Amino acid sequence: MTDITVDLNGYRVNLRVAAIVTRGTEVLLCRPRGHDWWFLPGGRIKTNEDSHAALHRELTEEIGPGFEVIRPTVIVENFFDLDGTHFHELCTIYEVAWNGDALNGNPAVYEEVFAWFPREQLADIVLKPDFLKEPINNPQPGLQLIVNRDN
Repeated sequence: MTDITVDLNGYRVNLRVAAIVTRGTEVLLCRPRGHDWWFLPGGRIKTNEDSHAALHRELTEEIGPGFEVIRPTVIVENFFDLDGTHFHELCTIYEVAWNGDALNGNPAVYEEVFAWFPREQLADIVLKPDFLKEPINNPQPGLQLIVNRDN
């Protein structure tokens, strides 16, 4: 299977899945090594893979077993620039509960740093995209659709 990502008309189009992983009042975030900004764990969906299966695969690789997928909570149409590339990304975000002990992912698979943050610290963290602070701190019933333009 291949990641669903394609370059079209000057944009990189991605199909992605991510998770708001919580442990009590803490939320799990990750950041690329060498950067000071954070984002939600997850990754690209592969061809012939649904978002739930992709989420399970990505989280197992990144943090190991010990999580429970609760529900999809947000679908994001995200437009942003990163390292000189314009992105148009469609991302399904799930609520996930952490029930395990220590994170136990496969470091050979990812290059991110993972850390738990109390929700009250989110205001002081550079989170991309920034609007995610709201659904993390104030989850809504049902499924939200958010269009975010950071470019």
